[in-house]
Amino acid sequence: MAARGKARQQPQPAKTPAAASEAGDGQAISLAKKAAVIVGLAGSVLGVLFVLFPQLKPQRTTPPAEQSASVTGMVVNPRRTHGQFLDDSDQSKLGFTKTQLAQLGAEAFARVQIIGYRGHKLILERQVINARTGNLVGQTRDFTVTPPADTVNHRWWDWTPLRPGKGAYITVIKVLDDQQHAAIACGQTPPFGGSDGTTHAQTLHLCENQ
Repeated sequence: MAARGKARQQPQPAKTPAAASEAGDGQAISLAKKAAVIVGLAGSVLGVLFVLFPQLKPQRTTPPAEQSASVTGMVVNPRRTHGQFLDDSDQSKLGFTKTQLAQLGAEAFARVQIIGYRGHKLILERQVINARTGNLVGQTRDFTVTPPADTVNHRWWDWTPLRPGKGAYITVIKVLDDQQHAAIACGQTPPFGGSDGTTHAQTLHLCENQ
């Protein structure tokens, strides 16, 4: 009987350089195809995610818009009744009594321009300043505006009752940034008198370029 024994393994022929190169290229191509599939799947997942949750989509950064504001063309009519002011500013008189409509005051008109504050809450403030002492004697902040566009031009009107007796006063209109808590624009009227019409006072420059 032929002796049993382990079959001798036949030596494998050595790969030629060309064959080794072809094998390496094949592996590289296979890896590239797999990577492309993975990238494609990841892109599809992100695409679906951004459709379902658009707020997660990266936004392109844009430089901040130039921001500015101005209050120009201010004029004052120093002795106008409240009723006359409502007529001058095209506002309704409904709800006011005859006494209220007959009250004497000073009306002011101006042009407000706002640039670069789209969607920002801004406050229009009216101050009444004693032109002789420079002291603040009246103030209101009851009007807010949120510009719907990058550039907004707004006609502004205001009326304040004349103070009794002698005196000289200035109305100041300011545009305030609610986020910065600061004035971004300012305009002032010439001095006007109290109820007796006296206007002798020094000229106060409370706003830039005025």
